[in-house]
Amino acid sequence: MAIAIQPYGADLIPAVKAFNQRLAAGGGVAPEFHFPENNIPHWLPQLEGRRIHQEYYLAVDGNCVRGGFILKYQDFFLHGKPQPLVYYHLPVSEGIINKAYAGVGVHMLRSALKLQPMLFALGMGGFDRPLPQMLKAMGWSLCAVPFYFRVNHPAKFLREVAPLRETKSRRLLAALAAVTGVGWAGIKLTNSLRTSSSERGLFVEQVEGFTERDDDLWKQCREHYILIADRACTTLNLLYPRSKNFLCIKVSRASRFIGWAVLLDTQMRDNKYFGNMRLGSIVDCLALPENALAVMQAAMQFLEQRGVDLIISNQSHHAWGGALKSSGFLETRSNFIFGASKPLAELLSPFQNNQNQVFLNRGDGDGPVNL
Repeated sequence: MAIAIQPYGADLIPAVKAFNQRLAAGGGVAPEFHFPENNIPHWLPQLEGRRIHQEYYLAVDGNCVRGGFILKYQDFFLHGKPQPLVYYHLPVSEGIINKAYAGVGVHMLRSALKLQPMLFALGMGGFDRPLPQMLKAMGWSLCAVPFYFRVNHPAKFLREVAPLRETKSRRLLAALAAVTGVGWAGIKLTNSLRTSSSERGLFVEQVEGFTERDDDLWKQCREHYILIADRACTTLNLLYPRSKNFLCIKVSRASRFIGWAVLLDTQMRDNKYFGNMRLGSIVDCLALPENALAVMQAAMQFLEQRGVDLIISNQSHHAWGGALKSSGFLETRSNFIFGASKPLAELLSPFQNNQNQVFLNRGDGDGPVNL
């Protein structure tokens, strides 16, 4: 029997549970990558009048589920004009554990493209992972969304950050640097040399969510980025609900509202990348490109005052990356990958020249789920 791609109905919940059990028994698939065991999305369900939403699809083989994927529908602005795009997310198939179903992943992607040709993917864990490799083979355009970090507490950073804990010799060197202060001095010197003077006259206010008054800024900004997701207040309040741990700040200069940022302050626990550091994240932001530095400096100082050990951010646009570098951030290898389907890449053509004029960060895709 041919494998059919169909919407996830409530009648298939038992089959999805059995599918996840097979993935767990076969090994190699972490629980966070199992497919949802409820056909109604807990995040962004489809509701009347709501344009941003998720839909679940399954690869069904008789009475068995052999795979699934999620489509997130969201409005973007492309060259200043509305353009709906669809985010291809969490494709998982039984081919991971059983080679008899190795073709399910390709079948799901082709089916998703037939449903919605204007697809993109984001995150994915690096160019060497199976999904980016598949996308590349099918003619998608790929690029990394640059990753930036700034160390506030060098001793804690040297003890906890993953690359320095990978081998015994690295752990020893990091421990010596932390204890002797050599690492502290080097990091502090780097921060000092790379940080521009802070802009004076900025007013930073922590707020509870977004209002229609903030939409004037959105209307100004969307014309200045080749591609940017909808950041109207109704969308932002869905993505960053008050019930979560998001910290929203607004930045003003001479009583004029110039930008905002959404931040996280998270105490990590044995995290594979950040150990037990207190992690500050610049998740999302918005301003005109010329005001990016002011907003990034305000976000950095806000998180520093809260006492975080490390601040991180992924930013694709050159103005925001430049603002982070001018705020003392360092750039390192990124595993946060943006993939554009052929129809989308054609609208961004030439893709290689325009990729750093696209506005993407950890607020896009499936959001800051790992932060």
